[in-house]
Amino acid sequence: MKKIFTFFAAAALAMSAFATDYTGKITVTINNEPTTQDATITINQNEDGTYVLNIKNFRLTTDGTTMDVGNIVLDNMKGYTINGTTTVVADQIINIQDGDDPNVPMWYGPLLGNVPIVLAAQFDGTKAKADIDIDMRSVMDQFIYVKFETPDFNGKYGDVNGDGEVTAGDITAIYNILLNN
Repeated sequence: MKKIFTFFAAAALAMSAFATDYTGKITVTINNEPTTQDATITINQNEDGTYVLNIKNFRLTTDGTTMDVGNIVLDNMKGYTINGTTTVVADQIINIQDGDDPNVPMWYGPLLGNVPIVLAAQFDGTKAKADIDIDMRSVMDQFIYVKFETPDFNGKYGDVNGDGEVTAGDITAIYNILLNN
């Protein structure tokens, strides 16, 4: 019994070792009006090599009003790593879940139903950048742009293959991600 407990404890520790929190600024632009606030995203690598991006207990504050959105999770994203920087892309339909902050009486994200999200992100062990497009025109007649960046992200965004330039080679690398090559 002690060996089983030790095995599960080691497995839990190993799984948590793959999670990295990135703290930075998130800018949400709705109807051409940007709002910037502090945020933390967490990126985990699954056992199958895919990635999970989580924005936990996300709140949108604009014009002094806060809307408690919830947990935004993109899972099973294919990644491509070169020179220590991983690029992930996703085109998913998700359902935003309730957050777990007990001080929030109601999370609004789950009321949105199916949320179409297109994401492109790059990260390494200490810094990250993510662009998220959310097309809510069919529900709210809005297109929402979300940009996240840690303060120390200094790479050329879009340089997926690590050659220092954004070229057709980067598009090939993205196709390889999408095609799981």
